[in-house]
Amino acid sequence: MRMFFVCQRVPFPPDRGDKITTFNEICHLSSEHELHVFCLGDSDRDLDNVPGLLRYAKSVTAVPVSKTASRMRAVIALLTGKSLSVAAFNEARLHAAIRSKFVELEPDLIIVYSCNVAQYAEHFAQVARIMQFAELDSRKWRQYAERSYIPLKWIYAIEERRFFSYERHIAQSFSHALVCTAVEKDEFERLIPGVPVSLVGNGVDLAYFYPAGRPKRPASIIFTGVMNYLPNIDAVVWFCREILPIVQSQIPEVSFTICGNRPVPAVQRLAKLRGITVTGWVLDTRPYLDEAEVFVAPLRMARGIQNKVLEALAMGLPCVASTAAWSGTVVPKGEGIWATDDAREFAAYVIRLLQDGELRVSLARKARAAAEANYGWDRHLAQLDRVVTAVTQPHPVPGSRMSA
Repeated sequence: MRMFFVCQRVPFPPDRGDKITTFNEICHLSSEHELHVFCLGDSDRDLDNVPGLLRYAKSVTAVPVSKTASRMRAVIALLTGKSLSVAAFNEARLHAAIRSKFVELEPDLIIVYSCNVAQYAEHFAQVARIMQFAELDSRKWRQYAERSYIPLKWIYAIEERRFFSYERHIAQSFSHALVCTAVEKDEFERLIPGVPVSLVGNGVDLAYFYPAGRPKRPASIIFTGVMNYLPNIDAVVWFCREILPIVQSQIPEVSFTICGNRPVPAVQRLAKLRGITVTGWVLDTRPYLDEAEVFVAPLRMARGIQNKVLEALAMGLPCVASTAAWSGTVVPKGEGIWATDDAREFAAYVIRLLQDGELRVSLARKARAAAEANYGWDRHLAQLDRVVTAVTQPHPVPGSRMSA
């Protein structure tokens, strides 16, 4: 089968949430189908990643996003009543490229990851189209509005309404919708009833993220993630300002490592505080995870599955998480992960794990077991295959023998 796969970023290397998912899906689908990828690039430098993807896809068409032009389009959209997100990602060159390739190649199926770029497949109703929402991003804008100050609070609230209207339009016009957790599926069915929707979860590379047995650094805590992403910024600032001081009052030697690319100034300033290290970009997060004793995911703005949590579980790290970060998993509390939204209780969990070695080892084993039991990629990609088959198989004509 010939497929077009449209995504927001060049899905290589798989070093952040959406790129991990899209990369694994592209690798899997390309083993059985002719796959053509269409994507935007964070910058001209991001286009250097295209050759790595060509080992899997038949072709890759990537267009860099001009940040200046993107912001201008968003400002105009704000004033004209359109979604800022859709306008920001509206690159004419990618529209032209996919229209040209559509006429040339006549695909059997288009899969879109992220509703921001659904616009590139919006006008091809003559073929089956799968919209992989992962989660409803409009709910993310609500979270941003709740934790922001005027005028951003107003802008985010406006975008929540406009983007939800667009999500509903796309869901109702595409052949099938995908989300990544049972919680998201329930919410989707409540907010956009009558649309066929399936759950295709995320996985983790269990062979790659495997504890190597490095010596643990005593009293060490770690967080991983792209550090110019608002939910991650909010998470580490909250942890460092509200939770870590409580831990330090009981364990003065505790250390906290913020491991991730592109730390913004608000994150860089945290390195001036006692016991905090901000690494910036690292070649490989696994040694940092392997040497830590506890992983924290204090995300107050979170939806869907947090890949950072899956990677930590796979590395055999006991996790302390916010309710939002934990609820995207199927792991029961206490089976490798503890969850709370109260700063004092969060700190108490961390302190207990750092002070009780036997408990920490027990929870670490449960963490790895939970990852192995629930998050191998094979089971999730098999579900994607079932959706693809259902969407693309010929439908019987009413009144024919096949429909009897």
